[in-house]
Amino acid sequence: MSFKQYLTRWAVSLSAAHLACSGVAHAQALDPGADLGDDAYPVVITPTRLRQSLADVPASITIITGETLRRHGITRIEEALRMVPGMAVSQATGNDYRINYHGTAAVVPRRLNVLIDGVSAYLPAFSQVEWTLLPVTLEDIDRIEVIRGPDSAAYGPNSMMAVVNIMTKHPKDVERGLVAFTAGSHETYDGTVRLATTLGSTSVRATANVQHNRGYDQMSTLGGAHDSTRLGRLSVRALHELSAGSTLDMQASYVGGEGERGYIEPFQVSSPDHLLNSTQFSTRWTKSLAPHHELQVDFSRAETRAKQQWNSCWPQAAFWPEVANLFQANPDYVTQIVRGNLSPTGGTAGDNALAGLVRDRFIAEFPSGWQSTCGMTNQDGVESRTQIELQDTYVVSDTLRVVGGLGVRRQEASSQTYFGGRVHNSVQWVFGHAEYRPFDWVTANVGGYGESNSLSGNTFSPRMALNLRVAQNQTVRAVVSKGTRTPDLFEERAHWSYTLTGLSTPVNGATTGRMFAVGRANSDLSSEQIWSRELGYLLTLRSLGLTLDARVFDDRLSRLISTAMTITNFAPSNSGSVRLTGAELQTSWDISPRWSTWLSYGYLLNRDARHIEETAQYSKHSGAAGVSVALSSAWRASLAHYASSGDGVYEVRYARTDLTLGHSFLLGRQPASASLTIGYLDTPTVHTFQDATRHFTSAYDRRFSVHGQFRAAF
Repeated sequence: MSFKQYLTRWAVSLSAAHLACSGVAHAQALDPGADLGDDAYPVVITPTRLRQSLADVPASITIITGETLRRHGITRIEEALRMVPGMAVSQATGNDYRINYHGTAAVVPRRLNVLIDGVSAYLPAFSQVEWTLLPVTLEDIDRIEVIRGPDSAAYGPNSMMAVVNIMTKHPKDVERGLVAFTAGSHETYDGTVRLATTLGSTSVRATANVQHNRGYDQMSTLGGAHDSTRLGRLSVRALHELSAGSTLDMQASYVGGEGERGYIEPFQVSSPDHLLNSTQFSTRWTKSLAPHHELQVDFSRAETRAKQQWNSCWPQAAFWPEVANLFQANPDYVTQIVRGNLSPTGGTAGDNALAGLVRDRFIAEFPSGWQSTCGMTNQDGVESRTQIELQDTYVVSDTLRVVGGLGVRRQEASSQTYFGGRVHNSVQWVFGHAEYRPFDWVTANVGGYGESNSLSGNTFSPRMALNLRVAQNQTVRAVVSKGTRTPDLFEERAHWSYTLTGLSTPVNGATTGRMFAVGRANSDLSSEQIWSRELGYLLTLRSLGLTLDARVFDDRLSRLISTAMTITNFAPSNSGSVRLTGAELQTSWDISPRWSTWLSYGYLLNRDARHIEETAQYSKHSGAAGVSVALSSAWRASLAHYASSGDGVYEVRYARTDLTLGHSFLLGRQPASASLTIGYLDTPTVHTFQDATRHFTSAYDRRFSVHGQFRAAF
């Protein structure tokens, strides 16, 4: 018996009836058409790194299956997350999704961790997720586990608010060949080809994908609706059985393409389109030392390269060293001079002396200081992360299981614009979790994650939870946890400046000039943190096909790095805080063998925010609902509605309704399917926060959209 089989049997033997009813039904709350008698989803892995019944995990979880994505005509992972209670999803441009659980800061969301088969996909330089670069296609997704709440106790910083774990299909569980294609409004097309085979003790699948989307029809920024996306993906996953109880899981991927950008700065004269490519490699060696003991070693390496260049025309004075020196001493003086006041006041004697040098040069070289010179600038960069982790899982007894481990990671970033060269940091961590069941109706979970970061110091994120099975079909849970987010390389080591090359008019006798503004990090930041308290309730009425999961929460976020960082006002600090309280509900109801429904709803209060940025992405009410009906053995219709009230600064409400009609058939002897989805946007306009006084608008010309999907296996 393998270790995985042993753990599964261990969990089932303790609570077979509850797993069959409560665990499976809740796990498939967003897959109402699934067979409730199927044991495919009685356990989850993400919350604690242990295989656990959903009735026993110390967290609130939403699971979205690959079948759910197809049934509702969903074409992007980002759009699938609208099904998650409390998830804030905003599409600023065609290739810029801003996603955060419970919202808060929206300019660069950094408090959500995304895993692909347990390997983090966040970028270390800016602690953000580049959603378009995720190396996974929808056809390869088995399910998505979303931990709604802090999970730093299991995965460390960047798992501060929530964790999204995208779990892909085992090479043995896919068809030998697959062709899939999506086409529709906004010049959308997405094509996928997948091949799979088994060679001796090795199973392999390889997937190639191309994607294009035109983006919005209108945008209020300079450049208009210049936000198309063109991407290509290639991924390979191979599982090799080394020996009895020993496996090797290897994954490699490449994503590359172009994301159009319409606007970066007011003096640009060409589009700053973004050329990106990303490579990832990971390998996981698993060894079952005994039926109750498993060892796992993970190694991963990821590198992302960005090339973003454009032509810009600035006044020649922007490159004068006198202006640069004055900016470092008193940025407000430079602002006054730009506005026409050549004799600013209010500063020190030294500031006044520097301002005098600038004034003297303006007088001596008038009017050339105000005349423009043009050149090329860029935001090119490379960032990488390399890590290795050891994990040990042990079943001590019928009442106690533990998992623990340690790891090390090196993160690097190289950019003349953002860092003035190359920067790096190193991270070491230890983690542990224990599940204790003194009685069949009680499960206690205790865990923690300690990390040492060469730049930001040490953090520790604990979690404690108690789950009580008050009846065979009811569970109550209480959870207290701490989440953290360590400052990223940019916040800690930024040396941000722009250099223009090939100047059309030489400045200071040179055709290369460095602009006056420089943003420098102060390197004394501490980690952001959240203390979360949750009460949850799980109900399963299998005779009615009804499941319900509800929770109330009180999250207190402190030491937040809230204020927007611009090159002319680069002063990150831990002065931010906000309190988030509310309630969430998700439920499904299999009304009959043909009819099924699901519902998710989140109620959120954003209170006591010290900075306006923490209210930029916020909806008091958000949720989604869907119904699906089998019209016959070959035809199915599904209807889904997604909505959020849009209560953040400048935000507007969002509402979309999708109707999908699907048909299954045979191409010769091979299974195939086709579907058509018609979408209606109640509000085809999106407002995106820039700062306390500005926002930009993105919009579609038409409220209706349509896309069709086709897939065939062979």
